[in-house]
Amino acid sequence: MPFNDLIEKMEVFYGTEKVISEELLFFSKARQYIDTCMDSTRPSLAIGIESIKRSFVDAKNRGVKLRYLTEITDANISYCKDLMSIVDEVRHLDGIKGNFMVSEIEYLAPATSHEEAKLAALIIYSSVTEIVEHQQYVFETLWNKSISADQRAQRGSDNTLSNQGNRRSR
Repeated sequence: MPFNDLIEKMEVFYGTEKVISEELLFFSKARQYIDTCMDSTRPSLAIGIESIKRSFVDAKNRGVKLRYLTEITDANISYCKDLMSIVDEVRHLDGIKGNFMVSEIEYLAPATSHEEAKLAALIIYSSVTEIVEHQQYVFETLWNKSISADQRAQRGSDNTLSNQGNRRSR
């Protein structure tokens, strides 16, 4: 479907292959930005599934601004470091539950069981302007409450935010 012929709609897709297919299509249609909010189990999939990783790289190469918000943990730190080399910015927020992506024209939410390396079997899609705008507001609110990946790395294993202002000398 051509970009300018986008009709507002909302759909639910089932099956892991369809979920990946919809994510790839979502990435290919974005022209300005993609904001991604994922729980701590998802960075491994973003890096580990080659087609998803490639879709991030392709979007970035087209000039799409990529922001990725997740809970950075000891278990996913290496994947987050890999993401930092691909996306424009990775940020940390404690306790993220749920997953969604929003671009200037679409919203996508893979439903997951929050299990490491388990693909979503259902995804919600919307191009309804009010929903896209609402989800962008939700993302911005979470983004503004988050800290940079560098701040999280400096904080180490301490899971309290009380140390976020304490920076170690380099």
